[in-house]
Amino acid sequence: MKDEIIVLPLLENLGIISDFLQEKIKHSHLASRKAWELLLAIDEICSHIIQFRKYDSSMGKMKIGWDGQPDKVVVTIEVPGIPFNPLELNSREMAKEEEEEALGGMGIHLVNQMIDEVVYTRTNNSNIIKLTKFRRCKRNKIEK
Repeated sequence: MKDEIIVLPLLENLGIISDFLQEKIKHSHLASRKAWELLLAIDEICSHIIQFRKYDSSMGKMKIGWDGQPDKVVVTIEVPGIPFNPLELNSREMAKEEEEEALGGMGIHLVNQMIDEVVYTRTNNSNIIKLTKFRRCKRNKIEK
């Protein structure tokens, strides 16, 4: 099942993104722990993108894509603008710069632990983050 939502990168739209994803999760029968991890990771990444918007006046709307497959769920976050990889962002450094505006707080390192595969690419003036959550544990994740 494929689907997408397009929203402005604004704090008040995090709830819309979450509602969209929760509806998709409900129909895909993703295990509750995996669903929770996926929602937290996407909230963290979207929060960083929203915070970065103040540095990029050319940033366009965020497109959140959902692809539910039999063995995995793939969520793609795409936002046009200047090159920006939120996976490399350090929340503490951002907090030092503007403590009162720091969003999220969970940290990108936890995103990497909760999501089976996280990939950033830059295509056609857009920043694209693809998150893959397997329905069953991957062997190498267990061995870590």
